Amino acid sequence: MVAVRDDSRGRVPFALLGVLLLVSSLTLAPTFVTEPAPSETGVERALNQAIAETQVAVRDGVSTAGQQAAASPVVTPADTPAGRVLNDSTAFRDSLRIRAYLRVADRLERVSGRSGDVTVTASLPAVANASGLRAAKHRISVERAGPNKTAMRATVENIVLTVRRNGAVVSTRRVSPTVIVPTQALMLHDQVSTYQTRLNNGLGRPGLSQRMTARLYPIAWARGYAQYGGAGIENVVANRHVSLATNGALLGVQRSTFGRSDPAGRRAIAEATAMTGIEDIVRGSKGTAHSSAVLDQAQYKPVSETPLHPKSTTGPSPTESMTVGVNETADTTFRAVTDPSTLNETLEDAYTVEVALETDKHRLGGGPPEMPPSPGTGWTLVADRTTTATEAVGKASGRVATPDSWHTLETFSRTVERQYTRTAVWQNGSVRRRTTRSSTVRYRVTAAVVGRHHGRSRAPNRSIRTAHDASASPLNGSNFADVEPKAIGSLVNHAGGRDGVAERVVDDSLSRTEATVAADRPPELHDWVYRDLMELRASVRNTTVTVERGRVGTFETSPPEELRERVEKRRATLAAVPETYDSAAQKARVAARLTYLNAVSAELDRQASARNGHRKRVNTQLSKRTEGSLRALRKGLTASETPVPRSRPVPVGPAGPVRTRVDTQTPYLTLTELDESRYRALDGGEHPLVARNANVFTVPYGDAADAVVGGAFEGGDRVRLAMAANTLAAANETLKSESNATLASERDALQREVGAANTEMTTALWLAVSQHTEAEQDESKAIVADAMEQWDTSAVRALALTNGSAQERVARVASARLTLTRVERDRLRLQLLSVDAPATKPTLGSTNGTASAVRSVAKTELSSALANAGERKVQQFAQKRLGTDRLPAGLPLAPPVVPWYATANIWWVTVEGEYARFAVSASHGRPSAPGARTTYARDGHNVTLDVDDDGTGERLGTADRVSFRAETGVVVVVPPKPRGVGDKDGNAVEESSGWPDAGS
Repeated sequence: MVAVRDDSRGRVPFALLGVLLLVSSLTLAPTFVTEPAPSETGVERALNQAIAETQVAVRDGVSTAGQQAAASPVVTPADTPAGRVLNDSTAFRDSLRIRAYLRVADRLERVSGRSGDVTVTASLPAVANASGLRAAKHRISVERAGPNKTAMRATVENIVLTVRRNGAVVSTRRVSPTVIVPTQALMLHDQVSTYQTRLNNGLGRPGLSQRMTARLYPIAWARGYAQYGGAGIENVVANRHVSLATNGALLGVQRSTFGRSDPAGRRAIAEATAMTGIEDIVRGSKGTAHSSAVLDQAQYKPVSETPLHPKSTTGPSPTESMTVGVNETADTTFRAVTDPSTLNETLEDAYTVEVALETDKHRLGGGPPEMPPSPGTGWTLVADRTTTATEAVGKASGRVATPDSWHTLETFSRTVERQYTRTAVWQNGSVRRRTTRSSTVRYRVTAAVVGRHHGRSRAPNRSIRTAHDASASPLNGSNFADVEPKAIGSLVNHAGGRDGVAERVVDDSLSRTEATVAADRPPELHDWVYRDLMELRASVRNTTVTVERGRVGTFETSPPEELRERVEKRRATLAAVPETYDSAAQKARVAARLTYLNAVSAELDRQASARNGHRKRVNTQLSKRTEGSLRALRKGLTASETPVPRSRPVPVGPAGPVRTRVDTQTPYLTLTELDESRYRALDGGEHPLVARNANVFTVPYGDAADAVVGGAFEGGDRVRLAMAANTLAAANETLKSESNATLASERDALQREVGAANTEMTTALWLAVSQHTEAEQDESKAIVADAMEQWDTSAVRALALTNGSAQERVARVASARLTLTRVERDRLRLQLLSVDAPATKPTLGSTNGTASAVRSVAKTELSSALANAGERKVQQFAQKRLGTDRLPAGLPLAPPVVPWYATANIWWVTVEGEYARFAVSASHGRPSAPGARTTYARDGHNVTLDVDDDGTGERLGTADRVSFRAETGVVVVVPPKPRGVGDKDGNAVEESSGWPDAGS
């Protein structure tokens, strides 16, 4: 340790600064705090000289302190007496203030103003302990200064100037000089602090996470689509890609913070990009022409190295639009709506009419009889009763008002007489007598049978111009012509005919006045409506919405909900409801259309609800398997990396242009372990970067995807036939290239299970043909066998059975052989497509065992290729197809809800890194000026300073290394295919060596 008084490093010769003395003294004058002094000329001359030298001493001391503080920056204070003087939040500035105090105090010891026998000295209080050090810190203030804040302004308070004559003190004066020095210590510290903050910013703020995300997305989407296109890619996002994206992002943050990045880092990432590309080729990234074309569009280069005008590409990206249609949902709801019993009910409702009996009773004359007379005096009335007899005695004419929206089917009137006989019973003693009186009341009763077409039908109420005209029906039907006799039979004849109705009206005994009547439907109506619905189904099926792939994968948008809204907007056009119906058949057609559209909307609404449930379960899986969430994933989806211009204006400080330079060790933070033999700043073996990369929906099967979609796996030990079929196809493809006994054994076991499931499915198909056509069982079996003949292996047959192509072909063969009508063929096709998956599904153990064997063979071949990594061998391996690309992965969006419109997968990436040494230097003068440079370096060393001038340095704190932790999520969405997208090497989580401890 060099004592402060003996350290002459960084001192500025007084002669070089002499030209500044006059101006400086004028600048300082307002800040002097003086005590009365003799007004002798010699004293004044000595004071002026001392003040000028004090100014230079302060400038020299502050400048030197800035250089030294930057070289050994205190980031974290030590738990020592000296370290506790520093505030945690301002440790670097406090340490700079202490250094400046000690350096200035040392320089002031050599300040001496002399004029004759008068001398002037300058001093600051010595530091003896922690309290003195704290007082010293408070005497110094520092801040950034200059037009671009590249320099440093410092004020030293209460420097004591002591005037002596012949050794005796005659007066003192206190000055507080302020200087501006071209030292970038504060600027560099703030920049490095900003850099570290940006490295640790989350996805919501600019920094490493956002830039890393922006770099990972094109890599993940290019490789994901290459895998989807058939490339032999096992890991879509591997840690080598994470490392590449992280280092490129680090350079981008450097450029945005310092104006430039480490040149060694730029060279290193160019080499790493090339090496990653080679490794991708070796690992099968270019297995097909399609994947090669996609990968060629991926831009792995860091933004800082990308040409100003890169060629335009059309590679896949999360902002790319995808079209989602109603598709199979149209068939699913059509099958339910056109089920014979359901369709018959819809049509019957359309042909059902409400009928009612409206009546009017008007008294023409007469009235009830009066009390019969008493037999005489002394008789007492003991009973009184009246009997009536009602009879229609003739026709009449009258009218009844028809209620609104009803119309009259028939009107009739009758004259009805009601005869009254009133009998009184009298008693006198024990003798009783009866007396009677009779009268007749005449009524005119009018009744009208009215009807309306409302009924229970979903068709809107409209008038039917030819409702009761049998000849106007387009299907040779009767329209509602038979409704009137049926209504009369239900309401009039049931009550005893027209006379009986009139009599009941008079007697107030007419109990039934309302009924529904179904008109006869034409025999051709069912098929006619079915064919119309087929055309409507085609229109609904082609209803589409456009959504961004990335927003689909993050569940930020819901295609089923958007489709439902789109169908609703088209509802009026699709329903085609006329102002008036031409016939009852047309009303039935409209009713069927509306029933179908309602069913489609209900199904899409159910799918939207199911998707919302999937969203919650995906979020649960993300939280369970990673530290991520859908909210964070959505932030990553919008992350972008703003390119930094290659040429930026150089700020100018008080001493000239300020040019920065970044120098890091290691310039490329590698995932492998390094030691001091490579970089001196390393402390033994270290991992500069560690990474954890978790693929949420990957093989083995029956894992996270099942927890989300539910029903994809049965009872925890069964898998869907399509999944097992793809695994079987992968095994078959691998065995074509490489012979392996273990794989062959696993394949054979799975093949038997897939074959059994195929047999069960084909049995269900011929039973459907037999039940829904006139074909006998033997003929039905022959139809299915001939249709399935082209799929000659268990794997391809299972795929045909699960993707619907087998059912479509069976329907075509049956139609040709049985000469089915268009309606019959369509109905059979829908029935075949509705055949449930086999109850005997392949087992999870056989499927995973086969998939594991496929991966094992692929890894063995890869190791062999790398061990003999000649160019020709690598190219041969790159062209070899080992079947791993056929292994399914990802989260279907969204079986068991139909339709399957995409497959998504999520990777959650976490990195931690640490620079062994991070240094930034800044020039402060002409490039030709030697030594005009300040270097700020953090390498984790302890920072000591001899504060009490005892020759031993006190520990102030540590120059903490620049470290960071960043995480992000990437979602890739590909079209619906069984192979999907995802990591297929069997490792859902890839952790680099050293995880989670980066650095020493």
